[in-house]
This record gives sequence, C-alpha cells and structure tokens, in this order.
Amino acid sequence: MNAPAIQAVPPPHPPSTSRRPARAPWKIVVVTLALAASLIVAESAWLRQRRRARNVARANEQVQEKIAAARVNLAAQHWDIAIGQLEDALDVREATNRDAVPPVLEEARRGQAEAMFEAAGLAIAHRQIDDALRLLRAYVASPQAEHHDRARLLRDDLERALSDDAAASVLARLSDEALTVFVEKGQLTVDDGLHTAAIRAIFHETLRRNAAKEVRQREARREVARLTEQRRAAEHERHIARLRAAPSFQSLTAYLTRTREHLRERQQLAQRKEAEVAELFQQLGVNDAAEQEKLRADFLGGDAPANLREQIERERAEIKRAFRNATEPQPADRELFNQLVDQEVDAFLKLLPSS
Repeated sequence: MNAPAIQAVPPPHPPSTSRRPARAPWKIVVVTLALAASLIVAESAWLRQRRRARNVARANEQVQEKIAAARVNLAAQHWDIAIGQLEDALDVREATNRDAVPPVLEEARRGQAEAMFEAAGLAIAHRQIDDALRLLRAYVASPQAEHHDRARLLRDDLERALSDDAAASVLARLSDEALTVFVEKGQLTVDDGLHTAAIRAIFHETLRRNAAKEVRQREARREVARLTEQRRAAEHERHIARLRAAPSFQSLTAYLTRTREHLRERQQLAQRKEAEVAELFQQLGVNDAAEQEKLRADFLGGDAPANLREQIERERAEIKRAFRNATEPQPADRELFNQLVDQEVDAFLKLLPSS
C-alpha cells in the first residue's frame, strides 16, 4: 500500500507595505447620487415651471379671446351674451390678465342697464304695461343705472296711472260739469300730475274705467241729499205747525184778524166820509186846498196810523213774552216762534198806510 502524497501549502502572503483609504468608493457613490438627485429635481422644477408658463399663456389667450368676443357682442348690443363671456373670462384659472375684465364687464352691465331703460320706454309707448314695470323696477335696482331719478319718476307715474284708487281720487275732485266733460269728451280739466303723454294716455283709460262708478256715487249722494232735505223740510213744517198751534200764536192770529176787520170797516167808513166831504166841498164852494185839508181833518178824525202801529208792536212783544212764560221752550223753539211772529206782524204792518 502506497503512502498518501503530501500537498505543499503555500506560505502566507507577506503584509502589504501600501495603505489605501477605507470606504473611499462609497463617498463617490453618495456624491454622485446627490448630484443626480439635484439634477433630477432641477429638471423637474424646470419642467413644472415651463408647463405652468404654457398654462398661463394659454389661459391669458382664453381671457383675451373672451374679451374680444365680448366687445363684438357689446357693439351689437348683445348685452347678455357679452356679460356671460366676460364672467367666463373671470373664471379662467391661472390667467394673469383677468384684471382687464372688470372694466369691460362694468361697461357691459351699464349698457345693459341703459338698454333696459330704453326698452321700458318702448314698452310704455306700446302699452306693454307688465314689461314696462318689470324693466323699470330692474333698472332702478341696478347699481350701473345712470338715470335712477328719472326711472323712479316713470315707475311711480306708471303705477299711479294703473291705480283705481288714484283715478277715483282725481274723479272725486272734479265738479259735476268737469266730470260730464270727461265722460262725454274724454277731456280732463284738472292737472293729473303725470309727466309723459304716453303714461297720461294710460291714466285716462283708468279714469274712464272708473268714471261710471263715480257718476253712480254722485247720483246716489244727490238722491240721499234730496231725501234728507225732504225729511228736514217735513220736520220743519211739522215744527212750524206745532208752534202755530200754540195758544200764544193763536192769540196773535185772533188779534190780527180783529184788527184787520177793524181796518177794513174804517177804510169803508173813510171812503164814505171822503165822498161826503167831496160833496160838502162842492156844496160849500170850498176850493182852497188848505181849507179843504182842515175841514177833512175835522170831519174824518180817527186814530192815526202811528197809534195803531204802536199797539201792534206792543202786541208783538206781549205774544213773545207769553210764549216764553207759558211753555219754557227750547232755544230753537223760541227762535223759530219769534220768527213766525215777526213774519205775521211785519206782513200786517205793510198793509197799513205809511202816515
């Protein structure tokens, strides 16, 4: 049997005499990675900035296009379309030129407001009342409106022209003659307080619609007044009849009747005596006027009219006193009774000779 071969083991390497730095390759890797990362970040930022710049440019172009389109519609007075385009321009994201939109939008809204005012005037002229009121109210509420005072005046005039209450108030101020002229000829003789012919024409229609009612009301009032006057007149006549039936007034009536009969007898006697005196003048041949007057006074004599007037005045006062003492009348009764007494006595005194 052969003995195993013995392998030779190489001797160990001698230690190296040169010293290399530890971990030198890892620092290079780190630096390289850092530089690469920086480049990537910078590239990414540049790409984002470039993309944002393109977006801004594209957004600004959109804003400019919308403003340009809106100006075309403004020139054509297509206010709603222009305002819509300008509002869309304000909504464009990333645009940096949107500050150019508000002045144009203000112009569009102002033009729209003035167009509403003009349209309201046309609506009034064509009797499109609902449209006119809607437009005027919208115009007054618009902050871009330039004629607020005029629009409010037209709105108030139009509302008044349509008001039955306002028409009734004007008609009530008319005289009967003026109301007849308006009903028959459509001519209003008082100032209606309105400021335009178109609204005045609308108000005249409202007046005509209410004129028949005013006529009926006046006829009713006249009938009530007539019946009231009849009732008052009847009450007055009953009042007079009651006072005439009072004993004091009956006493006056009897006194005046007796006095009237006495005067009639005296007048008849005076006529007979006058005839006798005339015959006596003829028989005696008395032609002198003074002598005739003296003989007439001696022959006729009698109470002078002045004495009779005094008697009647005393009777007047006595009758009034008797009424006050006998009945204790109300002031109205006393006043009316005195009037009745004065009427009777004054009428009787007018029948007496003046001297």
